[in-house]
Amino acid sequence: MTAITLNLLAEEQQAQQERARDPVKLVIAIGSAVLALVVAWGGMLSVILIQRQAELRGLEAQWEKINAVSEKEGEFQGMRARAEDIVALNHSRVLLAPQLAVVKDIIPPSIQLSQLNFALAVETPISGDGGEEAAGGKRAAHPKPVERLVLLMVGTASSNRPELEVDQFLRTLRHDERCSAAVDDIQLRSISRSSSDPDKAGGTLLAANFTIECRYKEQGKK
Repeated sequence: MTAITLNLLAEEQQAQQERARDPVKLVIAIGSAVLALVVAWGGMLSVILIQRQAELRGLEAQWEKINAVSEKEGEFQGMRARAEDIVALNHSRVLLAPQLAVVKDIIPPSIQLSQLNFALAVETPISGDGGEEAAGGKRAAHPKPVERLVLLMVGTASSNRPELEVDQFLRTLRHDERCSAAVDDIQLRSISRSSSDPDKAGGTLLAANFTIECRYKEQGKK
């Protein structure tokens, strides 16, 4: 006797095979897989970007701190330079009160001073060796610059002979012991007639404007 086998699922199996061979479904499946990979890769990139942004903010903060330190260092250097200038000025200061007292004591009534200007002049002495070598084959050292106090007196002499009043004032300055002890040279730099001034008796006095320069001795020397 021959057995007869009936496959009642043949149509359903055939349908499944046809569906498995459907290209649209295959594309959809592949697309879904690719999309999943892209989403995963994008998530990784987002995490990496967040980390890099955090590192960038940290580097920017460090850079700002470095710039702040540099600015403060520049301010400190400026303050230090100003402090050194003040200290140098204090060390090289010149007391002007004695010189003013001398001028006040010897100035005659016929002369009126309008300006008293003190200044420090730096001079370089001229070497007299002519570039020759000193004993032992060594060249002589260059002279060091010296500081001198310079006083400029600007004023007006009023009298019948104002030029003679200025000349007398110059001689008084040059022969005064206190002045000559501190001053090296006194020179009349300029003199010129100016408008006449009325005197107390109702007459007219002649006037002359003048400028006198007093060059004091080198600082540190008597």
